[in-house]
Amino acid sequence: MHTQIQPVRIDARSMWTEVCDVERGVTYQLTASGRWWDWFVPCGPDGYTAKILSPFADRKRSPQNPWFCLMGSINQDAGRLFRIGSSKRWTATTTGMLSCFANDIPAMYWNNWGAITLHLSQVD
Repeated sequence: MHTQIQPVRIDARSMWTEVCDVERGVTYQLTASGRWWDWFVPCGPDGYTAKILSPFADRKRSPQNPWFCLMGSINQDAGRLFRIGSSKRWTATTTGMLSCFANDIPAMYWNNWGAITLHLSQVD
């Protein structure tokens, strides 16, 4: 059985978008779709790679993940980020607010635009 939670729009310019409360030990299915832009580069929730940006990759909020990959964290804990991308089955490690963002350099959100939609359901 899946308990569906209302879809949430994740704006490319938002440093954090609160999605919903999650509970430790509960498994969720997260599915994202849509298109957003990093300046003039369109991509989906899996993000993109660009060799020309390699010198700046360590400045991303999650350096090991692609540019504009949909990322999540509970209680906006920057030390415990996880990759969502277009789909992820995920078990919450703590109880709190799930928040998401496009993986970018913190000072560069001004040139982002568009949004993706995140669908989340609890897996029983």
